[in-house]
Amino acid sequence: MAPVKLSIACAAVALGVGFWGGWLLQSKGAETQTVIRPPLEVLTEEGELRVWGAWKVKTGYVPAGTGAIEIRCFRQESLCIEAEASLLKHTEGQDLTAEARVYRISSWTDESVEASQIITDSDCVRRAITIQPSLNTASQTWISVGSCEADPGQAELVGDPF
Repeated sequence: MAPVKLSIACAAVALGVGFWGGWLLQSKGAETQTVIRPPLEVLTEEGELRVWGAWKVKTGYVPAGTGAIEIRCFRQESLCIEAEASLLKHTEGQDLTAEARVYRISSWTDESVEASQIITDSDCVRRAITIQPSLNTASQTWISVGSCEADPGQAELVGDPF
């Protein structure tokens, strides 16, 4: 993939993180906040797949908060980029965090797209995603890698209605 295309894709995902971060937090006043997840949506275009929603953890560690994700997959480049924003609540208040992950596509058919996270030596977890556009669904699994100890887990794509 050309550096310019990757930069454009990363910029698009960064904008998505900012959008979903704003979506998560819809203020009704200084004291109260309503947090909603984005709607679940899986869209396909010529050689590109876009996914919006949130991960609902079925097994493994569940962070205390609400998240939103956007995934963009590019068939020609064999890459998916996931942007995740999370509103973490704790006793001292709340924090808005954002992460981006890059995945290498191993399989792309009309029924599903499968990809594994590209990781570095400092990563403790490797994620894999499966997206099924015709069923409007996606799932994610993760396992620990290297000397790190992390619980394996699984999540499914969910979303709140408009």
